[in-house]
Amino acid sequence: MIAPAVPDPNAEYVDVTTDGGVVTARITEAHVEEQAASIILNTVRKAMNHPGLDLRAVVLDFGEVVFINSSGLAACIELRNAAAAKDARTIVYRPRNNVSDLFRLVKVDRLYSFAHDAKELEELVSG
Repeated sequence: MIAPAVPDPNAEYVDVTTDGGVVTARITEAHVEEQAASIILNTVRKAMNHPGLDLRAVVLDFGEVVFINSSGLAACIELRNAAAAKDARTIVYRPRNNVSDLFRLVKVDRLYSFAHDAKELEELVSG
């Protein structure tokens, strides 16, 4: 059963759920800049550190994101590093072309696995 990992009043920026050791953060803010990045980072971090959670993966769902700046990228890197410290992988899910291009441009794409559809995501999460 998928349940909210941590109820958060900032759901206008991110909706976080957990399911079987997988934390999924559906970013609901189209423009991820400093304020949104900070809220997303703190909300996802809380879910990742939930007592009793055996973290296997963190999924960052970028399906609604049209713009991300350096603060947003920094938050993504911090989440990736926190997941790696727990031996969990980080998956960027449903990124738009411009977001994928930015990850490649600044050479952080190699830190993540990318899934463009549900089938790819399932393979990465279960693999």
